[in-house]
Amino acid sequence: MKGKVIHISTLDVGGAASAAIRLHKALLSLGIDSHFLTLGKSNRNIPNKHIYEPLVEPISLLRVLKKSIKVKLGLESPHDIYHQQQSMLGGEEKGMGFSFPNTLDDITQSPIYQEADLIHLHWVAGWLDYPSFFSKNHSLFGDKPIVWTLHDLNPFSGGLHYAWGTSISEVQMGQQIPHPSDSLQKTHNRNLQIKLQSLHQIERLKIVSPSHWLQKQSAESLLFSKYENYCIHNGLDVQVFKPYPSEWARGILGLENKKTLLFVADGIDNVYKGFHILFEALKLIEAKTDYQYLVLGRDEKNILTHFQKVKYLGFVQDELLMALAYSAADVFVLPSLTDNFPNTMIEAICCGTPVIAFPTGGIPEAIQHTKNGIICEKSDYQLLANELIKFYEGEYRFDREKIAQESAKKFNAIAQAKQYLDIYDSL
Repeated sequence: MKGKVIHISTLDVGGAASAAIRLHKALLSLGIDSHFLTLGKSNRNIPNKHIYEPLVEPISLLRVLKKSIKVKLGLESPHDIYHQQQSMLGGEEKGMGFSFPNTLDDITQSPIYQEADLIHLHWVAGWLDYPSFFSKNHSLFGDKPIVWTLHDLNPFSGGLHYAWGTSISEVQMGQQIPHPSDSLQKTHNRNLQIKLQSLHQIERLKIVSPSHWLQKQSAESLLFSKYENYCIHNGLDVQVFKPYPSEWARGILGLENKKTLLFVADGIDNVYKGFHILFEALKLIEAKTDYQYLVLGRDEKNILTHFQKVKYLGFVQDELLMALAYSAADVFVLPSLTDNFPNTMIEAICCGTPVIAFPTGGIPEAIQHTKNGIICEKSDYQLLANELIKFYEGEYRFDREKIAQESAKKFNAIAQAKQYLDIYDSL
């Protein structure tokens, strides 16, 4: 690969951003001229990072955006449809994400975009304006080749990131709904049509999914079925995410030397990640086990005040500290109700820590039942509780060293980057 690659990601924190940054760093280590363009302004150490500066003042942006949505989509504001989804979820404040294909940002105005030879899109919701970006990339900038790594279903859906809990089923996410019966479905159809019109001239585009589950959804969608769809699992730095002595790691983290259960999520109250399911399971096992709980993630609602045996490390970005947390744990619990291919899953097994999870999205592609973890039959807190008791009582035996060795071969960021280079070269 010769020339400059630019990775475009709305955020510079969170799971999708971490996956993009790890790939970016791996490409740099292979000598690729890789750059990272984002709206994010965190203090995270990202080499060759460029922060996008919008051309429109924030106040004007808000006013024009509201007017644009009213005119183009027939909605009062983007918040109305978002809150409508939350009511469908029983009032959860954080549930379904919804993103429109129209924004007032023009990524093609960024100097680093204009210098790039290849565009690599990642999670770009709420930032990428489909009509202007793809039109200008095609007509003004010589049809620059594009690779798009998907992190959820939003890029090829009518706005939803996942369909769970709404009037749109998962199989409808990438399709027009023939007879829409509510405003969410009508908005879905309108947005999907905008995306179809925006991409109709785009040919130099290849789609990559981190899981076969998402690859299948994309390949069958109305928007991306005409493009080549690949599956490349996420990778990470296996020199950091590796086993450390458990007793030593517990000492560093101030934990007792006893069986430890770990939960990690960007936000503990994120309904996707299923902490509320784990909470119910822990109530069932409290009298039968003596786990100590280790939790990483934002706790904006102070959910953890209900627990007495919890060690809370907060929101952690330092990868070495995360690896120590996985190494300190006997088991990592991943009760996601909808997910793609979670970074936390491969972080855990690369550290040799077995995972207990639900059969959600791409999770069964990495977690092999009784070999490197446990897959519950379905998403159910009672089933989860039963497996946690069995694990505590020693019914399952795992070879942590073998788990780590096999995972390091599969989820090495350098190997992942080389697979992407093959796709880059094919464009």
